[in-house]
Amino acid sequence: MRANIWDALCQNHLTLDQTSTPLEIDRYEVEHFYYPLALRLNKVGRNKKRVLVAVAGPPGSGKTAFATLLVAVINAELQSKEAVLIQQDGWHFPNEYLDSHTIQREGKEISLRQIKGSPETYDTEAAFTFLKSIKEGKEMDYPVYSRQLHDPIPHSGCVTAKHRIVILEGNYWLLQEHPWRRFQVLFDVRILLAAPCEKLMEGLLQRHLRGGKTLEVSKRQIANVDLPNIKRVVNNSAPAEIRIQKVDSRHISSIEYVKNTQPAEN
Repeated sequence: MRANIWDALCQNHLTLDQTSTPLEIDRYEVEHFYYPLALRLNKVGRNKKRVLVAVAGPPGSGKTAFATLLVAVINAELQSKEAVLIQQDGWHFPNEYLDSHTIQREGKEISLRQIKGSPETYDTEAAFTFLKSIKEGKEMDYPVYSRQLHDPIPHSGCVTAKHRIVILEGNYWLLQEHPWRRFQVLFDVRILLAAPCEKLMEGLLQRHLRGGKTLEVSKRQIANVDLPNIKRVVNNSAPAEIRIQKVDSRHISSIEYVKNTQPAEN
């Protein structure tokens, strides 16, 4: 890895979840994990107009931190901002919608707001239309989820013609459940993160607290929403060509490259 790539990363002042919390960067991990992966993705995209890379995994596995750093390394290597990060959370239904719509759970009718963060609380139609359009090379605006407002903000981001590598980060991109399974054929590369369950809980707690939630509210969110979603992702995700094993939400222990992994059908 060239020294100027490390220098560029240090000068980027990367942060977590739209907060002022600095993103920890470990030089060993950059050299041994992120940089080789960045070279691999650059090679995939060499002869394509645009490459879509899904970065999926259970809540708390550090997908945002991983994807943020991966995009920074790709762009540092290319010396151009050709990679862009787009987060699935931008397609959360707005809180107003979640408050006014319900779902059946365990024989009870509850508001979608009570399970916010579950697969059912996303606008998959809008997300699929967007991904299909950018797969075709179009320039498109997309929504970004605000950790301060706790609501998506429409048209806050934009995929432009210069963006050849689109890193799509989110819990459910590889979920083998209707309607999520149809997304998988759009991805050129699929990356799946995994970490020990107790470490997932620690990562979730810290994320909720960074977002301004109280300790009590954070623990209730983890027990009622996050833990069931962890089980859904772990048990029902499609195979991925690249598997990232995490020590915790921040640190990688290994990367496995899997051959002959086919996307699921619609």
